[in-house]
Amino acid sequence: MNGHIRKAASLLAAMLIAASAAACGEKKNSENAGIHQDNNLAKIDAPDGDYSDYAERELKPDTSDVPLMITFRATFATDEEAKKVSEFYYAISEKNAEYLEKSVQPDVLKYMLDGSSAQDYLNSEYDFIKDTLIGADFEFSAAAIDDDNTNDDTIYQYDSLLAKAAPDVKPTSKKVFKVNCLYNKKGESGQLSLANRLQENNMDELQVAVYTIDGKPYIIF
Repeated sequence: MNGHIRKAASLLAAMLIAASAAACGEKKNSENAGIHQDNNLAKIDAPDGDYSDYAERELKPDTSDVPLMITFRATFATDEEAKKVSEFYYAISEKNAEYLEKSVQPDVLKYMLDGSSAQDYLNSEYDFIKDTLIGADFEFSAAAIDDDNTNDDTIYQYDSLLAKAAPDVKPTSKKVFKVNCLYNKKGESGQLSLANRLQENNMDELQVAVYTIDGKPYIIF
């Protein structure tokens, strides 16, 4: 198990980015407490006067085919891309191998697991977050795509990974997102921000890539 925990630590580190987390104090009993680190739309200028794409979208399990509520802007992600982010973080929260395999590009998942099972990885990842960041059993209650972090440096990172795992695969779209998750400590009320916990532990924000391959979005991590 120690080997799996070390692997979980290294894989989580691969999901973190070197950017300061602009986190506010943790707020309880509010559905969106701390989920977005920057919601200031004052700097946005839509030349045609249509700001609809900049409005926050929300997909919920009771109204959409997502396992975990997710919020985002259409300027950042499509519904299908956001759905994959929802599936990925739901898989970690619930230790659900089915959703990990649904969300991650298969060759990348096989490469990253490196002989371990998806269930072993999820168990170790959950324990790493629990023991290092939260200090208790938890579940994610919502996820948010906070920003589009697509640039030459981040794309190079994921391109290199994909080239090792599946050199013949040719994505038609590449996006990298900053992500925050709200969580509940099991047995306690209120929602807390994982971004805040990362900041308090001198770690950086979560990052995940979504590549479109053969018309379908997949997580690359």
